[in-house]
Amino acid sequence: MNKDELIKLGLTEEQATMVTEKYVNMVPQGRFNEIVEEKNSLKSQLAERDKQLKELEKSVGDNKELKAQIEKLQNDNKSAAEKYAKDLFDLQLNNAVDVAITGAKGKNSKAIKALLDLEKADLKDGKVIGLEEQLSNLKKSDPYLFEIEKQPANPNGFKPGDGNNKTPGGDGPKTYSEMVAMLEANPNLDINNL
Repeated sequence: MNKDELIKLGLTEEQATMVTEKYVNMVPQGRFNEIVEEKNSLKSQLAERDKQLKELEKSVGDNKELKAQIEKLQNDNKSAAEKYAKDLFDLQLNNAVDVAITGAKGKNSKAIKALLDLEKADLKDGKVIGLEEQLSNLKKSDPYLFEIEKQPANPNGFKPGDGNNKTPGGDGPKTYSEMVAMLEANPNLDINNL
C-alpha cells in the first residue's frame, strides 16, 4: 500500500508518511509463505538425500547392484526435483492469485478462485498473465464477490445551512463570573432572557 492509497483512506499526509516509512522493509505475506514453504521443502529433500546416501554406503557390495541402485536413486532424485519445481510453481501461483484478488478487493478468495481459469496460467514477474482481465470480467459478471467502491455522497438539491456555534439566546455570558459582572453593570437585567 502506498502513500496515496493511505491518504485516500482518510489518513493525513503526516500519518501516511509515518506508515510508509515504518513498513518500507515489510515482506508481503504471500512472499513470506513462499519462502517458508521452500525452506521446509528443501529441508525434507536434504533429509531424503542423507537417507539415500546412508543406504548407499551400506550396500557397497556388488558393482552391478551398486549401478542399479545409483540409477534408481538418480531417477528418484529427478522425479523429486520435478515435483518440487511443480509444487513451488503452484505455491507461487496461488500466492500471486491471492495478492491479485486482495488488490481487486475480493470478499471471498476461495469462491473467486473457483471461478478463475488457472489451467494454463503462467507467471511473469510474480504476476499471473491474464489474471487482471479475468478479475475485471468477474467483477462485471459477479459484482457481489467484490467490495464496491463507495463514492462520497454529493447530494443534489437543498443545501443545509452551515449552522452556528453560538449558544442559544445570543451572545450572553458564558461563565458565572461573566454573568455576575453583567448583572452588576445592569441591575435591572432579566437573567431568564440571556
